[in-house]
Amino acid sequence: VSIDERVSMDFPIKPEQTEMSGNPVWMADGSKDSRCMAMIIDFKSFGMDSAQLAAEMAKPEAYNDFKNGVLGQIEGASIVSEKNTTTLGYKTFEYVIDMGKKDTSSLNIMHNRNIFVGAKLYTMNFFEKNGKPQDKMRTQFFGSLKDK
Repeated sequence: VSIDERVSMDFPIKPEQTEMSGNPVWMADGSKDSRCMAMIIDFKSFGMDSAQLAAEMAKPEAYNDFKNGVLGQIEGASIVSEKNTTTLGYKTFEYVIDMGKKDTSSLNIMHNRNIFVGAKLYTMNFFEKNGKPQDKMRTQFFGSLKDK
């Protein structure tokens, strides 16, 4: 699925496109135990170009500030693991987040990958249930990102 002029990714089924806080979002249930989601945030709408965003992301505090912002959006959430890495050569912040629900019927584990490309942030989320990891589908989803 082409999510903009630059990036495409594969979903297990055709995703539903919607908006969240004015940003384009794509969602698809991979199975009854998982969900894939992608979102684009264009920092130009906040008055930042790619050079300004790169300078902000290069600051030592950027990683922790970003992580705390993600956690602050999910009440009761905690970090299981985290990584400051690259994807296709682009700065990437990755988190595995326990969203605080203890039952096994909720999509409680969120694998969150945030890829900074130019003035845009491409966020990929893969949700799965407690005790029901979906390793193959998650690996396929995260591995499907293509920079055109």
